[in-house]
Amino acid sequence: MPKITCDLPQCPVDASVLKTFKQLQLADVNCHQPGPIDILLGADVFGEIMLSGHLNVSGISALESIFGWVILGKTKGISQTIISNHASCNAVEFELDKFWQLEEISNIKPYTQEETACENHFIQTFSRDSTGRFAVKFPFRESSDELGSSRDIAIHRLHQIERRFAKNPSLFNEYHKFMEDYLKLGHMELIPENEIDVPANSSFYLPHHPVPNKSGDKFRVVFDGSAKSSTGVSLNDKLMVGPQLQTDLTTILIRFRMHKIAMTADIEKMYRQIILKDSDFQRIVWRDSPFKPIQDFRLTRIAYGTASAPYLAVKCLQQLAIQEEQNFPLASKAALKDFYVDDLMPGANSTTEALDLQAQLIQMLDLF
Repeated sequence: MPKITCDLPQCPVDASVLKTFKQLQLADVNCHQPGPIDILLGADVFGEIMLSGHLNVSGISALESIFGWVILGKTKGISQTIISNHASCNAVEFELDKFWQLEEISNIKPYTQEETACENHFIQTFSRDSTGRFAVKFPFRESSDELGSSRDIAIHRLHQIERRFAKNPSLFNEYHKFMEDYLKLGHMELIPENEIDVPANSSFYLPHHPVPNKSGDKFRVVFDGSAKSSTGVSLNDKLMVGPQLQTDLTTILIRFRMHKIAMTADIEKMYRQIILKDSDFQRIVWRDSPFKPIQDFRLTRIAYGTASAPYLAVKCLQQLAIQEEQNFPLASKAALKDFYVDDLMPGANSTTEALDLQAQLIQMLDLF
């Protein structure tokens, strides 16, 4: 047992208490001062060390032992307790904010080794052009060496959707319009014939197909990054997904409801705002008629359906907020805290603040 108990007595005793017993030879002359235990004896020897002497004065007893007289009893100690009072009055908004800081369950967890590698890859490879637009590279796990040929499966899948188009001309018209829009906006480009033949592990063809919404009146074109190449490995198998960067939706919604003035917005075509440097890994095959030759294109913006797309889009948005913090402090804070993917739910406590926030968000996101 390294320690029996704390120092005893716990508080100093007025030395005047001992004057009554000044004629006695005490076992501990400093018994009125806190100190460590000198010796610990068992009950089996207690009767052998105690002698017959016994005095009692005003509730304080003195018992005679072979070591000298032992003082025990109840007395008033000299308290060393210091009591301090502090009073303050804070605004209700401050107290509520402080409450949420204390009650909020932190969802921050350390990054895995792969998530850290993904973050480092982004920092080392991203850039911004003269207009402020971000350009990124795919974060591959090690390398793309295991990728095999993928053009044949992409052609096979194109034939499948062409059979659907034959049964549904309106679907074809909308799909064709989507592809034309993609091409006109510069989000995909025709691959020159002299660049089509490259090593299989230096490119990847994404099959694509329409996915209707719940009502069935609209659809989204999805590029299938999980389609297997000739080696059985897909593009998504080789891409790092990256860490979760945004706050969970529940926290964002709670904070959204606390604002006096609530605001909402979203980023149109969020993924397609970001340039992909290694666009040969986003090749597709397409033709606007089954009677025309198949053409090879590459998507120059990150595509919906690739494993890294959500991470890259959110990371670019947050990087923009960090880099533009001095120019747009309100917008920067909102972009870091109040985005859930491409949906923004900020707020303000006054009309003036709301208008300032709106103006800053428009200006900052024009650079995205």
